[in-house]
Amino acid sequence: MISTFIVHSENADLACYQEGQGPLLLLIVGGNGDSSRFIALSAQLADRYTVVRYDRRANARSGGDTGAELDMAQQGRDAAAVIRAVGNQPAYVFGNSAGANIALKLTQDHPQLVRGLIDHEPPITDFLPEAAPWRAFFDRVYDTYLREGGEAAMRLFATSFEGLALNADAPGDQDGDFERFMAHEFRVINSFVPDLDALRRGGVPMVTAAGRASGNAFYVQTAHELARQLPCPCIEVSGHHLSYATDAAVFADELHHIIETLKRA
Repeated sequence: MISTFIVHSENADLACYQEGQGPLLLLIVGGNGDSSRFIALSAQLADRYTVVRYDRRANARSGGDTGAELDMAQQGRDAAAVIRAVGNQPAYVFGNSAGANIALKLTQDHPQLVRGLIDHEPPITDFLPEAAPWRAFFDRVYDTYLREGGEAAMRLFATSFEGLALNADAPGDQDGDFERFMAHEFRVINSFVPDLDALRRGGVPMVTAAGRASGNAFYVQTAHELARQLPCPCIEVSGHHLSYATDAAVFADELHHIIETLKRA
């Protein structure tokens, strides 16, 4: 059974959803999406975890200033507020894509609230040794948004994904507010670079994860580079960037296995 509740955080009411029982597992969604992306994954994990997902501020059913620029520190505080609202235990945290970046910010700023982190294909391209071509590509995507609008910009951005045909494989994940995402989130997300020293000091067990079908996509490169520099394991998982939604049963079992290894870390 899914229960719904609201967490108030810095002038925003965050819509939250909880099911299952066991250790707390927080799911953080990526860009241009909401927590409904995790419905299938949450259902597959509810026999093993207390699973909590939430709509990020100014997205879907959550409140907040829709005209405000995304603030990574605030996003981390929002996630921390959700964890605190559920109880007094730290959470395992799974973040995908932009949600993986937010999970990193949560972990570096609030390590006492994170029991273990699984960071799935984080888009931290400025972190790469060969970052310039990706920075140029993201600038081109944003320029396309300014000239032609959010839908055209998202089509260009989608050419950087590997292993999936977005509209064919995951039609439910392609809704959202393209205009708002491009105007207020896209540039902040793809320019984020984690504080490795803070992550090391925090001592939270973590892994990065990259899908077998994701090839050499930029978010696979960043997963490997983050793991190399921290250092931490980079674990290969099945599927592509959105397989947690399109193949939830398999992905849930793999995620559970990863969490079991973090428990022993």
